[in-house]
Amino acid sequence: MQTVTHANGLKFRVIDANSYDARIARDVRPLVMADGSTWTVGSPVGWRGVCAAWK
Repeated sequence: MQTVTHANGLKFRVIDANSYDARIARDVRPLVMADGSTWTVGSPVGWRGVCAAWK
């Protein structure tokens, strides 16, 4: 499982941007990661507290 880390230490599970989970995610927003790259992050429905990131 690949992850990406935000500057505050939060880790996000990387998923495919075209996946069903990315399309139905809630609280979707852009976020700048520790390495300066911008990702879209959100909470896929049913993941119960696990956040995901995709480009």
